[in-house]
Amino acid sequence: WLAEFTGKRLELSFTSGTEFPEELSSYSLIIHCGGCMLTEREVRYRMKCAADAGIPMTNYGTAIAMIKGILPRSVELFPDLHKTLTEGT
Repeated sequence: WLAEFTGKRLELSFTSGTEFPEELSSYSLIIHCGGCMLTEREVRYRMKCAADAGIPMTNYGTAIAMIKGILPRSVELFPDLHKTLTEGT
């Protein structure tokens, strides 16, 4: 789905469980799944690592919703977010 959505040949890397790369500079995007299996502290730590490295990070379900075109409808209840998402502002 990612390759189809972007129209690019992607180089993907996968980790699981307690694995999370210490060095993130080679990544363009982090799509994180399994946050429900981690503590809130661990998820926040990973989010901070990504932010500190300037790497965008999103949730797997959110990425799927965007790829499949249902994310704008999903956020209609949040007018500011919906406007940002649909207008790209």
